[in-house]
Amino acid sequence: MKGSVVQVLLRTPLFRGRYGSGRERPLDHTVVEVVGEVIEERSTGLHLRVTGLVDDKGNPVADLPFAEIVLPVSKIDHLVLVEGGKRG
Repeated sequence: MKGSVVQVLLRTPLFRGRYGSGRERPLDHTVVEVVGEVIEERSTGLHLRVTGLVDDKGNPVADLPFAEIVLPVSKIDHLVLVEGGKRG
């Protein structure tokens, strides 16, 4: 699945607050969906290069607060491979 573009529907929303160090940016949305390219599959979850976030109202989050995320398996409700989304 490495290199595939996926749409991950979350079991629970991402924590609202600040992410990162130094250049902290707030996550002001209730994010329920993450879209991105799989960097690595781990036994504990998925490491993604984030290309999009969607809030609980179905709206895309315009300013992404982070470029990568590791989603633990317990956070993932459903995962959809995006058609034609294989890179490389």
